[in-house]
Amino acid sequence: MIDYALERWTVDAPLTGVCVERSGRFAAFSGGDGCVRMVALLDQEPSLSVRALNKGAVLALTADCRELGFLCGADDGAVYQVHAEDKPRELMQLTRSWPDQLAAHPCGLRAVSDGPEVRLLDAEGRPAGVLGEHPSTVAGMAFDGSGRRLAVSHYNGVSVWTLDGRFGEPQRLFHRGSHLNLSWSRDGRFVVTATQEKTVHAWDLVAGRDASLGPCFNKVKALSWSADGAWLLASGADTVSGWPFSDGRLPAAAPRMLGRYSEQLIGNVCANPSFALAAAGYNDGGLELVSLATRPQRHSLVTASSSPVTGLAWSPNGGHLLGGDSDGRLFGYRFDTATLARLARPA
Repeated sequence: MIDYALERWTVDAPLTGVCVERSGRFAAFSGGDGCVRMVALLDQEPSLSVRALNKGAVLALTADCRELGFLCGADDGAVYQVHAEDKPRELMQLTRSWPDQLAAHPCGLRAVSDGPEVRLLDAEGRPAGVLGEHPSTVAGMAFDGSGRRLAVSHYNGVSVWTLDGRFGEPQRLFHRGSHLNLSWSRDGRFVVTATQEKTVHAWDLVAGRDASLGPCFNKVKALSWSADGAWLLASGADTVSGWPFSDGRLPAAAPRMLGRYSEQLIGNVCANPSFALAAAGYNDGGLELVSLATRPQRHSLVTASSSPVTGLAWSPNGGHLLGGDSDGRLFGYRFDTATLARLARPA
């Protein structure tokens, strides 16, 4: 058995994003109604507080570069800083495109997509540079662990920018086709993308090699690395797909399959940042925890409920799991970490 406390909330808007800010004290849910809803994770009886940003939808949500803050992009073209203990603040207004891709790093940099360009802001919200134009509209962005490089996915591959203030030509990682969401390995050696062709593509920046992994049954909407960086997990198949990167080389194309099988497919997967397990959200509304052990253990949290799980996020210490579905049903789990450790490494 897994010991946990569970809070549920229902809102009149589909979930568009969920994340936890860097201190681990507050989580935020963004919605299709232009609102961000926050919850204090350390409260005994947590409740939602609402920040209304616009009358449309919040398109993107991520933890800001500083603690207690979130970065949001809305369909009015504005980028907002939402602070857990203060009013929202507009940081910039785009006229060319919607800010649907955001990234931030504790070094003090923020990145905002603007069509085929990326606009950088510093920790005070001041312009810090423009990257691009890229070959197409920016489809994904991520800082590496040091904050010194930003990877940008687009048509026919990825551009890796060195953020040294000069912004010369980026390193081009080529592979034909449309590359969507993107992720760095924890050690900064590998860059991986989800592709329009329902595969995952990986580049080894040290060896100068690349490989396609998969394919999956559906587009991969979520990529996540295990706590030790040894596994890349992905959605898009009838169970969680996992590829081992533990030997420092690109893995074979066929993944290891984890979790239960579902004809409705995996819609979301999020690895725990402290333990060798992941949360798996299914397109039939099911939610479970899956260990990454040699003989994986599973624990069902929610059985099928018909509405796809559209967002999942762990707190930095791995003790809280937040998420929700397309019908506006939000949840927050607070786990006993000792039982999570037992699930991750069963006897």
